[in-house]
Parts: sequence; C-alpha cells; structure tokens
Amino acid sequence: HPQDLSAKLLSFLQRTSCKELQRLKLNPAKTEWLWLPASRSNQVIPSLTIGGEVLTPTERAHNLGVLLDVRLSLEDHIAAVSRGAFLQVHHMRQLRPFLNRDALRTVT
Repeated sequence: HPQDLSAKLLSFLQRTSCKELQRLKLNPAKTEWLWLPASRSNQVIPSLTIGGEVLTPTERAHNLGVLLDVRLSLEDHIAAVSRGAFLQVHHMRQLRPFLNRDALRTVT
C-alpha cells in the first residue's frame, strides 16, 4: 500500500543501529526515488516525508551510474551513454591531424 511506504521506510531508518544511517541527512535537491508499482492502472503515486523533507517520485533517477526510468526501459540510459561515446569519438577526430601513428594507436 502506497500510504504505508513512508512509515515503513522511516521505521527502518529509526531501528537501524548503524552509525552511518543515524547521521544520514537527505538533500532534497539530490534525492531521487522511483515508484514502480506492479500495475500502472489507477495507482496513486505517494510522496515520502523523511526528516521533515517531502520527496516526490521522479520519472527518472540515477543509481550507481545507471539512469533508470519508471518503465525500466533503459532507453534514456542508452541514449546518454551513446551521446558520451560519440562525443569522445568526435574529440579524437579533432586531435587526429596533430598526432602521429603511434599516438593514434594509444588514443584509440
């Protein structure tokens, strides 16, 4: 049940005796969370309140360098990685006239 989510998460954080979690401070500008229900039909999307900060779910969130979306399609992540790869190739092509063969083998 969506309404129990915030209470369960807060209860978990309060029960945990780990020192790192006791000092946990959320930065709402950097904190992202996804709501991934089993079915998208008529689901009320909850918001979380932790430590007085209200967090609303996002359509996309970063986790360990992977860009996840609510459909778990990875389309946004693949597009971002492709853009980065093409940018690196573009930079290498700009350097090509200034490098000899040995340097080009090292770069590529």
